[in-house]
Amino acid sequence: MKQRLYKTLCLICVFTIIISGIVLPVRSENITGDIVGKVASVYGYALNDIMVQDGVLSTVDPGDAYIIDGSDFPDGVIYADIMNFDNNENPYLVVFSANGEAETVSVYIYGYDENSQQAVAVASLSKHYNTDPGVVGQFCLGRTDESRYIIYKEYTYDKETNAEYYTVIDKTAFMYVNDPTYAESFPVVTFNSTALHPDVDVSFYNSALDSFFSDLKDASADSVTYDDISELLTEREASRIDTILHTAAGFRLFDIGEYASLEDYDRALSRPDSDNKYYLLTNLYDLGDELYYARFSTNNSFYNFAVLRRSDNAPCGYQLLMSRTDSIPLSDTELLKLVDVYTHNKLVMKKASGKIDLVSEPIVQINMLDIDKIITLPEIFSDSLRKPAAYICGGIGFILMIFLWAYIASGKDK
Repeated sequence: MKQRLYKTLCLICVFTIIISGIVLPVRSENITGDIVGKVASVYGYALNDIMVQDGVLSTVDPGDAYIIDGSDFPDGVIYADIMNFDNNENPYLVVFSANGEAETVSVYIYGYDENSQQAVAVASLSKHYNTDPGVVGQFCLGRTDESRYIIYKEYTYDKETNAEYYTVIDKTAFMYVNDPTYAESFPVVTFNSTALHPDVDVSFYNSALDSFFSDLKDASADSVTYDDISELLTEREASRIDTILHTAAGFRLFDIGEYASLEDYDRALSRPDSDNKYYLLTNLYDLGDELYYARFSTNNSFYNFAVLRRSDNAPCGYQLLMSRTDSIPLSDTELLKLVDVYTHNKLVMKKASGKIDLVSEPIVQINMLDIDKIITLPEIFSDSLRKPAAYICGGIGFILMIFLWAYIASGKDK
């Protein structure tokens, strides 16, 4: 009897695990994917502006400090992050930067304005270098389970003598009168008039900041919901696109909208302003009306893009409308605007007849005992029921496994 029960439980467990795997969604669904992409793009440009203005602070080795000699104070962005001050409802861009001319260390906080779709300055907190060698200032990130903070602390001979807590509510910065209790703090930078010590790793050209900047670029790029057809191009079509992207790679900034005539446009097109070399097409999105958004890599950067028009009148079959190299990828919102702008631009050539030349989508086959079989799984549950069904099946499987383990541990049949 126990042997039959044992086998039955095993079969039920296996069946439950299989069903759980079948009903799990094929891809995750991000409800706010477009707005997240736009926010990432906007914050990326805001961070880029600050880095261009202040530079980037970097050390040779992790843990190194900047020794300040007289009035030679360092410049550069130290660290940046996304913080959800409003009980995790709104993401804010927080940037820590040293300003040598002003002899300050500052924290800039930016919010996202949905109406203008721009980054707006929420607050700027600056602290001068302490002139007393025994007193140091320190900026930290702070958090509790409910809230996030920017913290400024002062230490006198290693003893904390002052702490100021700041947060943001609905794009307005506040300083706490009473310090929050049980708040964790994570130092970002410590400084006085003799030295500035980054408490985060800024070595190797501030690789942490570069990684964060790349994350913003990736989030913007991943928000695009148009179909990526780069893997479906025929060799002939891919070659034509490679030709125009070789031209696009030669420009840091290029936009057909800046020119009043085709003569001016052609003249500018013949004068590249960059020594970037085109390397590889990574993504190609069909925007409709024979407009295409291409992302490509060069010898200097992975983040490059161009907007193309497929036209029978263009020498290689494609007209270059826009190109950006080493730049933040476009989000869905920005692409929609560009489609409208270029559709009404008189310098944009007439769209090509027919459709872009694509191969049929490849079918993945599994060879089993020399017989080609295509394996497909039936859609047992609708999209709205897949998650609940997965959770229920997972719970049943977990309970059954516990019961099975308890049964096995109870001993053998006698």
